[in-house]
Amino acid sequence: MDIFNYFISFPEYSYLLSALVIFLLSVIPILTPPTWMVVVAAYMINPSLDPVILSILGASAAIGGRLVLFQFSSFGRKFINETRKSSLDRLKRYLEKTKYGYFLGTMIFALTPLPSNMLFISYGIMKAKSIGIIIGFWLGRFIVYLMMIHVSRYFFNSFSELFKNDITFTILVDIAGIAMTLFVIFVNWDILISQHKLVFIKPKNIFSK
Repeated sequence: MDIFNYFISFPEYSYLLSALVIFLLSVIPILTPPTWMVVVAAYMINPSLDPVILSILGASAAIGGRLVLFQFSSFGRKFINETRKSSLDRLKRYLEKTKYGYFLGTMIFALTPLPSNMLFISYGIMKAKSIGIIIGFWLGRFIVYLMMIHVSRYFFNSFSELFKNDITFTILVDIAGIAMTLFVIFVNWDILISQHKLVFIKPKNIFSK
């Protein structure tokens, strides 16, 4: 990726550049590489960087970008009908009542290869509000970044190897993320939560007329 030439050209700005790249990638909804690759690339180019500081800045930039994506995604709510809004509100109330529901759920996504972009799009459509979302995502990303910095020396022999087959992996992850978002939108949460039955709403009954 050409963007990483800047890390080589301006090593004194590695912290700022890595945070900026992670923020921008976190705003983009689809077809972006995993953001841990940014902190790993920065550290591989400039090993004098402090892994903890790099991870703190990276996690802060990641949640900042995701919150921007969340805000933009909330506008999508206007395109779904009242029945769908009511169902999503039922899911929202359920998560709010569940102790640490948002925190644990978001942190799990942040700790795994699961696509958090689609998670925040779903949260945006639901207009979810919880400090647990911010804390869970930040903590998960911080752990992942710090861990990947330390283990990367055992998995990647060269800088170019870090981005090998990245496009295929990104597409597969995005497909999984889109499927997850569609699941959230199409499931009838009123029935699932109250009757424990999985019922899907037909596409024609999703959007406002």
